[in-house]
Amino acid sequence: MTNVNKNPAFSFRRCALLVRNRLYDEAGSVGIGAAVMVGLNLLGLILSRRAWLNESGSDQAWSFAVILGGLLLASQAFKGMHDGKAGSEWLLLPASPLEKYAAAAADYLVIYPLVASAGAALASLLLSLLERALGGAGGTVWTPVLAGGFRAWGEYAIAATILMAGSASFRKAPLIKTAGVVTVYVLAMSLLAFIGVLIFFNKNAEASDSVIRVEGLAINFERKLSEGAVKAETTLLDIARYGLAPLFALLYGYFRVFEKEARDEVQ
Repeated sequence: MTNVNKNPAFSFRRCALLVRNRLYDEAGSVGIGAAVMVGLNLLGLILSRRAWLNESGSDQAWSFAVILGGLLLASQAFKGMHDGKAGSEWLLLPASPLEKYAAAAADYLVIYPLVASAGAALASLLLSLLERALGGAGGTVWTPVLAGGFRAWGEYAIAATILMAGSASFRKAPLIKTAGVVTVYVLAMSLLAFIGVLIFFNKNAEASDSVIRVEGLAINFERKLSEGAVKAETTLLDIARYGLAPLFALLYGYFRVFEKEARDEVQ
Protein backbone atom coordinates (compact mmCIF):
# COMPACT_ATOMS: atom_id res chain seq x y z
CA MET A 1 0.00 0.00 0.00
CA THR A 2 1.13 3.54 -0.69
CA ASN A 3 2.79 5.03 2.35
CA VAL A 4 0.46 7.59 3.88
CA ASN A 5 0.41 9.10 7.33
CA LYS A 6 -2.00 7.46 9.70
CA ASN A 7 -4.76 9.87 10.63
CA PRO A 8 -7.86 9.19 12.74
CA ALA A 9 -9.97 11.20 10.31
CA PHE A 10 -11.79 9.24 7.62
CA SER A 11 -10.12 9.33 4.21
CA PHE A 12 -11.80 8.02 1.07
CA ARG A 13 -8.37 7.66 -0.52
CA ARG A 14 -7.09 5.36 2.22
CA CYS A 15 -10.37 3.46 2.17
CA ALA A 16 -10.06 2.99 -1.60
CA LEU A 17 -6.52 1.66 -1.17
CA LEU A 18 -7.76 -0.85 1.40
CA VAL A 19 -10.52 -1.97 -0.96
CA ARG A 20 -7.96 -2.38 -3.74
CA ASN A 21 -5.80 -4.59 -1.50
CA ARG A 22 -8.82 -6.69 -0.55
CA LEU A 23 -9.71 -7.21 -4.20
CA TYR A 24 -6.16 -8.32 -4.96
CA ASP A 25 -6.23 -10.80 -2.07
CA GLU A 26 -9.61 -12.24 -3.06
CA ALA A 27 -9.03 -12.42 -6.82
CA GLY A 28 -7.56 -15.94 -6.68
CA SER A 29 -10.40 -17.46 -4.65
CA VAL A 30 -13.10 -15.75 -6.70
CA GLY A 31 -11.38 -16.76 -9.91
CA ILE A 32 -11.28 -20.42 -8.87
CA GLY A 33 -14.97 -20.34 -7.98
CA ALA A 34 -15.86 -18.73 -11.31
CA ALA A 35 -13.75 -21.28 -13.19
CA VAL A 36 -15.60 -24.13 -11.47
CA MET A 37 -19.00 -22.70 -12.44
CA VAL A 38 -17.98 -22.15 -16.07
CA GLY A 39 -16.26 -25.53 -16.18
CA LEU A 40 -19.44 -27.34 -15.11
CA ASN A 41 -21.33 -25.66 -17.93
CA LEU A 42 -18.64 -26.47 -20.48
CA LEU A 43 -18.71 -30.09 -19.36
CA GLY A 44 -22.45 -30.10 -19.95
CA LEU A 45 -21.96 -28.67 -23.43
CA ILE A 46 -19.41 -31.36 -24.24
CA LEU A 47 -21.50 -34.25 -22.92
CA SER A 48 -25.03 -33.17 -23.79
CA ARG A 49 -24.82 -29.88 -25.73
CA ARG A 50 -26.48 -28.13 -22.81
CA ALA A 51 -25.11 -25.59 -20.36
CA TRP A 52 -26.38 -27.39 -17.28
CA LEU A 53 -26.69 -24.37 -15.00
CA ASN A 54 -28.74 -22.50 -17.60
CA GLU A 55 -31.34 -25.24 -17.73
CA SER A 56 -34.81 -24.64 -16.33
CA GLY A 57 -34.80 -25.53 -12.64
CA SER A 58 -31.01 -25.26 -12.42
CA ASP A 59 -30.53 -21.59 -13.33
CA GLN A 60 -30.78 -20.55 -9.67
CA ALA A 61 -27.43 -22.28 -9.15
CA TRP A 62 -25.89 -19.03 -10.43
CA SER A 63 -27.68 -17.12 -7.67
CA PHE A 64 -26.57 -19.64 -5.08
CA ALA A 65 -22.94 -19.44 -6.22
CA VAL A 66 -22.86 -15.62 -6.17
CA ILE A 67 -24.45 -15.41 -2.73
CA LEU A 68 -22.45 -18.25 -1.21
CA GLY A 69 -19.19 -16.80 -2.50
CA GLY A 70 -19.92 -13.41 -0.95
CA LEU A 71 -20.94 -14.90 2.39
CA LEU A 72 -17.82 -17.06 2.58
CA LEU A 73 -15.65 -14.01 1.86
CA ALA A 74 -17.52 -11.93 4.45
CA SER A 75 -17.01 -14.63 7.07
CA GLN A 76 -13.23 -14.20 6.56
CA ALA A 77 -13.31 -10.38 6.36
CA PHE A 78 -11.03 -9.85 9.37
CA LYS A 79 -9.15 -13.12 9.43
CA GLY A 80 -5.81 -11.31 9.25
CA MET A 81 -6.67 -9.26 12.33
CA HIS A 82 -6.60 -12.37 14.54
CA ASP A 83 -3.58 -14.12 13.08
CA GLY A 84 -0.06 -13.72 14.54
CA LYS A 85 2.26 -12.05 12.04
CA ALA A 86 -0.60 -11.14 9.72
CA GLY A 87 -2.29 -9.44 12.67
CA SER A 88 0.75 -7.21 13.22
CA GLU A 89 0.81 -6.29 9.55
CA TRP A 90 -2.93 -5.55 9.67
CA LEU A 91 -2.44 -3.33 12.72
CA LEU A 92 0.33 -1.37 10.99
CA LEU A 93 -1.79 -0.55 7.95
CA PRO A 94 -1.91 3.26 7.66
CA ALA A 95 -5.66 3.52 8.16
CA SER A 96 -8.11 4.01 11.01
CA PRO A 97 -10.41 1.21 12.27
CA LEU A 98 -13.36 2.97 10.63
CA GLU A 99 -11.58 2.98 7.27
CA LYS A 100 -10.72 -0.70 7.61
CA TYR A 101 -14.28 -1.62 8.46
CA ALA A 102 -15.74 0.64 5.77
CA ALA A 103 -13.44 -0.93 3.17
CA ALA A 104 -14.69 -4.40 4.09
CA ALA A 105 -18.32 -3.23 3.99
CA ALA A 106 -17.83 -1.58 0.58
CA ASP A 107 -16.23 -4.75 -0.76
CA TYR A 108 -18.76 -7.31 0.45
CA LEU A 109 -21.96 -5.24 0.38
CA VAL A 110 -21.47 -3.34 -2.88
CA ILE A 111 -18.47 -4.22 -5.04
CA TYR A 112 -18.55 -8.01 -4.78
CA PRO A 113 -22.29 -8.45 -5.48
CA LEU A 114 -22.12 -6.06 -8.44
CA VAL A 115 -19.03 -7.61 -10.00
CA ALA A 116 -20.02 -11.21 -9.27
CA SER A 117 -23.56 -10.68 -10.59
CA ALA A 118 -22.28 -9.01 -13.76
CA GLY A 119 -19.73 -11.80 -14.27
CA ALA A 120 -22.32 -14.54 -13.74
CA ALA A 121 -24.79 -12.87 -16.13
CA LEU A 122 -22.10 -12.48 -18.81
CA ALA A 123 -20.93 -16.07 -18.41
CA SER A 124 -24.51 -17.34 -18.58
CA LEU A 125 -25.14 -15.31 -21.75
CA LEU A 126 -21.97 -16.52 -23.49
CA LEU A 127 -22.71 -20.12 -22.57
CA SER A 128 -26.26 -19.75 -23.86
CA LEU A 129 -24.97 -18.43 -27.19
CA LEU A 130 -22.46 -21.28 -27.37
CA GLU A 131 -25.21 -23.79 -26.68
CA ARG A 132 -27.31 -22.32 -29.49
CA ALA A 133 -24.32 -22.49 -31.82
CA LEU A 134 -24.06 -26.20 -31.04
CA GLY A 135 -27.73 -26.72 -31.87
CA GLY A 136 -29.20 -26.52 -28.40
CA ALA A 137 -32.12 -24.44 -27.10
CA GLY A 138 -29.91 -21.97 -25.28
CA GLY A 139 -31.47 -22.41 -21.85
CA THR A 140 -32.25 -19.51 -19.52
CA VAL A 141 -29.81 -16.62 -19.35
CA TRP A 142 -29.28 -15.78 -15.68
CA THR A 143 -29.62 -12.17 -14.53
CA PRO A 144 -29.79 -10.57 -11.06
CA VAL A 145 -33.54 -10.14 -11.65
CA LEU A 146 -33.93 -13.93 -11.64
CA ALA A 147 -32.17 -13.97 -8.28
CA GLY A 148 -34.75 -11.60 -6.80
CA GLY A 149 -33.24 -8.21 -7.61
CA PHE A 150 -32.91 -5.69 -4.80
CA ARG A 151 -34.81 -7.88 -2.35
CA ALA A 152 -32.29 -10.68 -2.80
CA TRP A 153 -29.45 -8.18 -2.41
CA GLY A 154 -31.03 -6.91 0.82
CA GLU A 155 -31.22 -10.41 2.25
CA TYR A 156 -27.63 -11.05 1.20
CA ALA A 157 -26.42 -7.73 2.64
CA ILE A 158 -27.95 -8.49 6.03
CA ALA A 159 -26.30 -11.91 6.14
CA ALA A 160 -22.95 -10.50 4.97
CA THR A 161 -23.08 -7.76 7.61
CA ILE A 162 -23.68 -10.32 10.34
CA LEU A 163 -20.86 -12.54 9.07
CA MET A 164 -18.48 -9.55 9.01
CA ALA A 165 -19.27 -8.95 12.67
CA GLY A 166 -18.67 -12.64 13.35
CA SER A 167 -15.31 -12.48 11.58
CA ALA A 168 -14.33 -9.50 13.72
CA SER A 169 -15.41 -11.34 16.88
CA PHE A 170 -14.27 -14.94 16.47
CA ARG A 171 -10.71 -16.02 15.82
CA LYS A 172 -11.53 -19.64 14.92
CA ALA A 173 -14.45 -21.06 12.92
CA PRO A 174 -16.21 -17.68 12.59
CA LEU A 175 -18.79 -19.02 10.12
CA ILE A 176 -19.95 -21.83 12.39
CA LYS A 177 -19.93 -19.71 15.55
CA THR A 178 -21.80 -16.87 13.86
CA ALA A 179 -24.40 -19.32 12.56
CA GLY A 180 -24.87 -20.54 16.13
CA VAL A 181 -25.35 -17.02 17.46
CA VAL A 182 -27.83 -16.21 14.68
CA THR A 183 -29.80 -19.37 15.45
CA VAL A 184 -30.15 -18.39 19.11
CA TYR A 185 -31.12 -14.83 18.10
CA VAL A 186 -33.81 -16.01 15.67
CA LEU A 187 -35.30 -18.42 18.19
CA ALA A 188 -35.25 -15.78 20.95
CA MET A 189 -36.90 -13.11 18.75
CA SER A 190 -39.56 -15.59 17.59
CA LEU A 191 -40.33 -16.52 21.18
CA LEU A 192 -40.49 -12.88 22.33
CA ALA A 193 -42.77 -11.94 19.44
CA PHE A 194 -45.09 -14.83 20.27
CA ILE A 195 -45.19 -13.94 23.96
CA GLY A 196 -45.87 -10.32 23.03
CA VAL A 197 -48.91 -11.09 20.92
CA LEU A 198 -50.24 -13.46 23.59
CA ILE A 199 -50.05 -10.66 26.16
CA PHE A 200 -51.71 -7.97 24.05
CA PHE A 201 -53.99 -9.98 21.73
CA ASN A 202 -56.50 -12.83 21.98
CA LYS A 203 -56.31 -13.21 25.73
CA ASN A 204 -59.39 -15.43 25.64
CA ALA A 205 -57.94 -17.94 23.18
CA GLU A 206 -57.77 -21.50 24.43
CA ALA A 207 -54.39 -23.15 24.96
CA SER A 208 -55.63 -26.04 22.80
CA ASP A 209 -55.77 -23.64 19.86
CA SER A 210 -51.95 -23.36 19.83
CA VAL A 211 -49.54 -25.49 17.87
CA ILE A 212 -45.76 -24.99 17.99
CA ARG A 213 -43.62 -26.16 15.06
CA VAL A 214 -39.91 -25.69 14.39
CA GLU A 215 -39.04 -25.00 10.75
CA GLY A 216 -35.38 -24.51 9.93
CA LEU A 217 -34.12 -21.70 12.16
CA ALA A 218 -37.53 -20.30 13.06
CA ILE A 219 -40.22 -21.28 15.51
CA ASN A 220 -43.67 -21.16 13.93
CA PHE A 221 -46.51 -20.66 16.43
CA GLU A 222 -49.86 -21.60 14.95
CA ARG A 223 -52.65 -20.07 17.00
CA LYS A 224 -56.08 -18.65 16.32
CA LEU A 225 -54.92 -15.05 16.46
CA SER A 226 -56.75 -11.99 15.29
CA GLU A 227 -55.63 -10.16 12.16
CA GLY A 228 -54.11 -7.44 14.36
CA ALA A 229 -52.13 -10.02 16.34
CA VAL A 230 -50.72 -11.61 13.21
CA LYS A 231 -49.74 -8.19 11.82
CA ALA A 232 -48.11 -7.20 15.12
CA GLU A 233 -46.11 -10.44 15.30
CA THR A 234 -44.97 -10.07 11.68
CA THR A 235 -43.98 -6.43 12.26
CA LEU A 236 -41.97 -7.27 15.36
CA LEU A 237 -40.10 -10.04 13.57
CA ASP A 238 -39.42 -7.81 10.55
CA ILE A 239 -38.00 -5.09 12.83
CA ALA A 240 -35.77 -7.64 14.53
CA ARG A 241 -34.65 -9.15 11.23
CA TYR A 242 -34.28 -6.15 8.93
CA GLY A 243 -33.54 -3.45 11.47
CA LEU A 244 -32.05 -4.53 14.78
CA ALA A 245 -29.91 -7.41 13.52
CA PRO A 246 -27.97 -5.58 10.75
CA LEU A 247 -27.67 -2.36 12.76
CA PHE A 248 -26.32 -4.18 15.80
CA ALA A 249 -23.99 -6.25 13.60
CA LEU A 250 -22.54 -3.14 11.93
CA LEU A 251 -21.92 -1.33 15.22
CA TYR A 252 -20.70 -4.39 17.12
CA GLY A 253 -18.38 -5.46 14.32
CA TYR A 254 -16.84 -1.99 14.05
CA PHE A 255 -16.28 -1.69 17.79
CA ARG A 256 -14.65 -5.12 17.85
CA VAL A 257 -12.19 -3.92 15.20
CA PHE A 258 -11.66 -0.66 17.09
CA GLU A 259 -11.14 -2.52 20.39
CA LYS A 260 -8.66 -4.94 18.84
CA GLU A 261 -6.57 -2.15 17.34
CA ALA A 262 -6.67 -0.01 20.51
CA ARG A 263 -5.65 -2.94 22.71
CA ASP A 264 -2.77 -4.01 20.45
CA GLU A 265 -1.48 -0.46 20.11
CA VAL A 266 -1.28 -0.15 23.88
CA GLN A 267 0.68 -3.39 24.08
